Amino acid sequence: MTRHPAARNHLTGGILMATALLLAALVVVQAGRAPRPSAFAGDAVVGSEGFTMLTASSGFGKDVRPYELLYVLDNYTEMMFVYEVPQSTNRSVSLLGGMDLPYLFRMARGAGN
Repeated sequence: MTRHPAARNHLTGGILMATALLLAALVVVQAGRAPRPSAFAGDAVVGSEGFTMLTASSGFGKDVRPYELLYVLDNYTEMMFVYEVPQSTNRSVSLLGGMDLPYLFRMARGAGN
């Protein structure tokens, strides 16, 4: 029993289409497993006691060891504190200031006081 050329082309096209769909499905599955990109601004640690800490370069200091800022968010009092770490070798931290977070967000929205 010999197949006609039209039937052979139809079979080949079907196999090719099935292979393309299988490869597309595998690409979608693997893309779902890829790690999500996230914003990075130093090291952030969320503690179990309601504090979040984040470090970021202040833009000052040497290129090798730039000064860093430590942002501390207190979830209970809704306050943000900013500390400066001038040199990591000195082990000194100085408080630059603090602000009430609800007030800060109102100011950012232009609501004023």
